[in-house]
Amino acid sequence: MCPIRLLVFMAKGWRGYLEEESEFQWIAMAGFFIFILLGAVAIQGTTNLPGVEVGPKSALLDEPPTRVLDIVYLDDESFTAQIVTPNGVELIQQVGEGNAVELRTENQGLSAENLEFITLLSNGNAVFSPSKNTINIAHSAENEPGNVVLISTIQLDNTSGEFNIEALGESKENENTFWMMVTDEENGTTLRGFGAIGEGAVSTNTLQQSMSSSTLSSPMVNSAGVVWQEITHLNDQMWVASGYLSFISTGAGANPASPAILPVVAVIEWDGTQSPPSIKSMHTGNSGHVHTLLALSDSTVFAAGTEESSIVHSNGDITHLDSGSVAAVVDDCDRVWLFGDVGSKTIIRVLDTEQETVALPRPLTFAAESSGFGEHHIFLHGVDDSGEVRTLTIDTTAPGSIESGRGFLNFMFVGVFSVVLIVMIWTAAGNFTRFKRI
Repeated sequence: MCPIRLLVFMAKGWRGYLEEESEFQWIAMAGFFIFILLGAVAIQGTTNLPGVEVGPKSALLDEPPTRVLDIVYLDDESFTAQIVTPNGVELIQQVGEGNAVELRTENQGLSAENLEFITLLSNGNAVFSPSKNTINIAHSAENEPGNVVLISTIQLDNTSGEFNIEALGESKENENTFWMMVTDEENGTTLRGFGAIGEGAVSTNTLQQSMSSSTLSSPMVNSAGVVWQEITHLNDQMWVASGYLSFISTGAGANPASPAILPVVAVIEWDGTQSPPSIKSMHTGNSGHVHTLLALSDSTVFAAGTEESSIVHSNGDITHLDSGSVAAVVDDCDRVWLFGDVGSKTIIRVLDTEQETVALPRPLTFAAESSGFGEHHIFLHGVDDSGEVRTLTIDTTAPGSIESGRGFLNFMFVGVFSVVLIVMIWTAAGNFTRFKRI
């Protein structure tokens, strides 16, 4: 029996009860309220997160599954990834399902083992650094006239020293783009800016012209003893950097051979010129380290840490959260998803400063090594205790949909509730009309 015919049949039966003697009407009313209570309990009981799949899928959707060390998604089927293959560590870009392009492979004599980052730019291109003072741009196929993936190389000025690039963040301001980089130099890690970059950087044909007036800033003068690791844009001329402070504790029972580590989140200012960036404010946590910086659409940054997290607001103020994780992803609704370690039974979702804990259908069976968000799906890649590649996929459109258990119960509850209520009002109106005639 289809749902519509079932509701019609239910409506007729319900109206029959309501038209009986008063004791049947009371029974009908009691049944109505019991239905509401049972429906609420049933809906509340379906708290497991829907749309979750865990399996041996790899980023390339091929066999055998591929271990993913780092990945950035353009959409659910297009991405740039650093992967482990039988030939070594390689960098590939996939454009649509099953169409992969090799960017750096051992067969080409170009290992991707030492790549420290992959950053997805706002124009769809991906950037990485293969060597000192060097940046490669992997131009997405959709940005090239021939619909082919091409790579451009940018050599940064080395007159002020040579350096490795550990991380890179992007700022898009009107028609110009600016980069902020975490660099490893002779005296330790620091920050450098690069820009402005014109809109022509989207294509290999116009890249050089768009960078003709770009300049590399001097390194930040005072790093305050911080080992910098991540960088992302906050708003206007402000950025957020994270890292850690390492020091030898002199407290009772302290081990001199094991220095204390404190997480650091700092607001950085840079005016887009050759002048060095500077620290506007710096905040030190209590334990753990910051593993991910996520720029949100409201000009705030979420700093996800292993023991605690922070939200850096557009004015530079910081809100601290007692939520730790090993991986973090932000979706298209600005919800931050915080994943725990092996055995985790729940995920923490953060929207603004509100936290929600949702249950996984089953505990997490692998250690996360990389993660990302495509168009509608969250991807968590890792390896389980037996060395098998695993990928957890979450369809962010599933919660509340008719296909999910909670969504189906919501639909049935609303449908049945509406039918029952309409029949009750209809019957009451009929009885009232007959009473007036009498």
